[in-house]
Amino acid sequence: MSERTVNRTYYRDHWTEIEPERFERYKLMFEWSDASRRLLEPAGIQTGDVVVDLGCGPGFTALELATWVGPSGHVHGIEVNADFVEYGRSVAKDRRLEETVTFHHVTDGALPLSDDSIDCIVAKNVLVYVDDPLKTYQECHRVLRIGGRVHAIEGDWDFTLAEPVPEDDWKALIRAASVAFRSPSIGRQLHKVARTAGFADVTVSVDCRPDTTGRYLPMVRNLCTYARQGGALEEQKIDEVLKRCEDAVSSQELLILTPQFVVTATR
Repeated sequence: MSERTVNRTYYRDHWTEIEPERFERYKLMFEWSDASRRLLEPAGIQTGDVVVDLGCGPGFTALELATWVGPSGHVHGIEVNADFVEYGRSVAKDRRLEETVTFHHVTDGALPLSDDSIDCIVAKNVLVYVDDPLKTYQECHRVLRIGGRVHAIEGDWDFTLAEPVPEDDWKALIRAASVAFRSPSIGRQLHKVARTAGFADVTVSVDCRPDTTGRYLPMVRNLCTYARQGGALEEQKIDEVLKRCEDAVSSQELLILTPQFVVTATR
């Protein structure tokens, strides 16, 4: 087993500095899809709304939402990685959406927005990384107008599975990869966090669509990268889990589940 010492802020630092291979992997993972639409339509975003995409990554969701709000609305993409911000700005220019989308490089957790100025904040798979989810919700509460919403989509790593990987091996990989997450079980916590932050109207649902074709393989590869960084699991074990998942695609044995908590909190 590795004796590597893990940076205690790796869960945050691995987003501020992203190596080229992982950058390209994220571009594939964050592409707009039918699943993205299904998860975000309940946010109720309308033409003319001012919207925040919190943790916008390379900007694909923010750019799609720009077409939802139209020229009379605006989308603010908030991101800790400077390369993602530059990439999003470049794509916005190519699509002639730079007047509708503004990308902000933010590293301190404070939203560069006025009080009572936002209609909806979407946060998809980002709260798992923040230092303090409660403070993040309180900051969202500050910038939202009365009736504004935080629409959060988050997983819970303890609820995931990958067949035909043995359960103990999958759980070992998740534990080893958890160095990359500030709050690995954030999904189940969001209802309480939102209520504590002052949101009285909070709805919760769970979306769970199985992967049997390999679309979650980039996620598994990221988990393996994180587990190697953590050093708590033997390289051989990590490689075995990845190979089982990859081989299961061709043998049609693959089944990956990553339930997503969909939590909408209205101010």
